[in-house]
Amino acid sequence: MNALSDKQLIKNYTIFFAYFSHLIESDLVDSLEVLCEIGWQLDEEIRLRKISDAKIEDFMMNTVLSPEDQLMVYLYIYPDMDVLNNKVGQS
Repeated sequence: MNALSDKQLIKNYTIFFAYFSHLIESDLVDSLEVLCEIGWQLDEEIRLRKISDAKIEDFMMNTVLSPEDQLMVYLYIYPDMDVLNNKVGQS
């Protein structure tokens, strides 16, 4: 995972956990162990790089995502962020 820039890692991390939450909520998870392992690896890389929650939020507030990713991130990760709310459905 070291080949990823911090920005790409943050983006992948946030999108992964948004979709992971959606799959769990929708009872669509077939291989929970595999997804938990991926999540743990992403968490560990964030920790090793000392990327703070504030840095993650700041980046996500200022990044452009596909409409689908925007919706998932808004619904599952940042439902109270007006900036993301205004970006949902726009690209």
